Amino acid sequence: MPELPEVETIVRGLQKQIIGKKIVGIKVILPRIIRGEAEDFITLVLGTTIQKVWRRGKMIVVGLSTQRSILIHLKLTGQLVYISAELPITKHTHLILELSDGQQLRYLDVRQFGYLCLVDNSLVQELTPLGVEPLELSRDKFKALMQSRKALIKPFLLNQSFIAGIGNIYADEILHKAGIHPLQRTHTLGQMQIAKLYQAMQEVLRQAIEQKGSSIRDYVDSSGQQGDYQRYHQVYQRQGQPCLTCHEKIVRVKIGGRSSHFCPRCQEEERR
Repeated sequence: MPELPEVETIVRGLQKQIIGKKIVGIKVILPRIIRGEAEDFITLVLGTTIQKVWRRGKMIVVGLSTQRSILIHLKLTGQLVYISAELPITKHTHLILELSDGQQLRYLDVRQFGYLCLVDNSLVQELTPLGVEPLELSRDKFKALMQSRKALIKPFLLNQSFIAGIGNIYADEILHKAGIHPLQRTHTLGQMQIAKLYQAMQEVLRQAIEQKGSSIRDYVDSSGQQGDYQRYHQVYQRQGQPCLTCHEKIVRVKIGGRSSHFCPRCQEEERR
């Protein structure tokens, strides 16, 4: 699933490509990817102008000139691509917004788990009840959040009601950079560990955004280009390979039903 760096990359691309453009045509090829009636979506979106594009957690929000916004969740395999109207419509294209500059914004989704939803602007915050944005979170607030829980650190980082936007890839990479075992409990982390974890979170997410995200399977940016951050992964999906820091073999375990990758030497579990 695209995580914060991937969604942020898409949003930054769209901010340059579609803001100020008018939606002059809509083709709904697969109506069920729209939450609500497809006909109502078309009626209310057609003729509006795109005024704002922003991210909330892993969700894309497209603000329109009618005090309404389109919420877009890419889920596992969704793609949102700004593309020439002259190019062929490829398989798994489910919705097309025709723009006033002659280009199109196409939504594609192989697994069809993603969705679009049109809502009043007043409901955007209510419909995205997520935790704090990690790149807007202060060190002190992060420390307080850590110390207020007694949870395993890996599931904690994945819990969107605490911190929004971090998924499996970046939780593994953040914990490795901080030297923290994924089974460590939040309330057992020392001051230095919390400081390292906060710094690792900031650095990993920002570097991933700079590299336009990780393309593991389906992810591409708004121009259809793959990201490069997968080349910098230290542990994610590297089980059995030597750690790039100490050469110990990376291992994979299941934690809370999710695969976790870590180095048993660099991320030795501390018991308290």
